[in-house]
Amino acid sequence: MEVHIAPGQAPRLTAVEDLKRFSVVAAADPAALAELSLDGVLAFEGQDHAWVSVDWLLAASGQSGSEAWRAGFDAMRAFAAKHGWTRDDPPAIRGHVVWQGAPPS
Repeated sequence: MEVHIAPGQAPRLTAVEDLKRFSVVAAADPAALAELSLDGVLAFEGQDHAWVSVDWLLAASGQSGSEAWRAGFDAMRAFAAKHGWTRDDPPAIRGHVVWQGAPPS
């Protein structure tokens, strides 16, 4: 699963069927993304990681009604929790940020 963020665009979720990988793909440099309104979707933790809202992931997936997909998502979340990559308030999963714009300094 990949969360794509770019200036001038709403965040979007791709590869929703791939529940073995999770990352945030940033198509800009950090300064350009600082002006995006990402409240309720994600919050950066430094330049290497971001916390992504579980509620947003479920809504953006378009798959929350699928029992099989939801079971896979819950398994992904449990795996992430074992490694300390989840938080409860608000519920979020930590993803690695892949920078496609200028590399962070």
